[in-house]
Amino acid sequence: MPLYPIDIEKRLKALQRQARYEAEGAPYVVYALLDPGEPGLQFAEGPFNGIPFYVGQSCEIERRLRRHFRKSQKLNPDSQMVHRHIAGLFAIGRLPRLAILETAQTRSQSLMAELRWGQSLMRDGYELANTSPDIGRIMGVEELTTWLDFRRSSMLASEAAREGVVIVHTCTCGHVNRWIDPADYAACWPKRLRVSKIANRTQQCPGCGEDCEWWLDDRELLASMPGPSYVNTCSSLALRRA
Repeated sequence: MPLYPIDIEKRLKALQRQARYEAEGAPYVVYALLDPGEPGLQFAEGPFNGIPFYVGQSCEIERRLRRHFRKSQKLNPDSQMVHRHIAGLFAIGRLPRLAILETAQTRSQSLMAELRWGQSLMRDGYELANTSPDIGRIMGVEELTTWLDFRRSSMLASEAAREGVVIVHTCTCGHVNRWIDPADYAACWPKRLRVSKIANRTQQCPGCGEDCEWWLDDRELLASMPGPSYVNTCSSLALRRA
């Protein structure tokens, strides 16, 4: 039978307490949501006390869990597969369980761990409600690097500053490459400022006025490179508020 809202709220708070305890204050958490199965079903000893149906990562795990539960109670035509799956569990009287799979210190580590766990579970035969097709593909080093840069481009300036990620602008006309440090913006611009927005607002080449191509790299690596092939351009470049 369907669950009462109070039952759902109690489970949400219990999962939030579990996450808070098991994450031990780590900046990032990789987690799995589990289907408890039929009443009385016993699972073999291992990392899961249920059937994994979703793998995720977050720097705000308690808020993420609340979002999962809230969106599952208010489905719409654009609802994600994971929220439809949770809603299906609610409809038959099942409450999702949680497994904290791993903790990480940086966004990059967290993204890679999420991908690794997702691919591992799919190889083990679990059907995941993750919408990204990348979780089911085998990628070479170059493709994996491109995938990671794409995912990292949506991280906050504060996250990029924490792990030393910088934006590199490459001019297609051959002018000197520039690198922008998100740390220059993290302290004085809106909390939700993302790397992609900084890159888009600073990608005009000062030499020719054309828009540069941009990608992400490591601050310490670029700072140690000799010669003028890369120039550090700090926040003196105008970044207008949207």
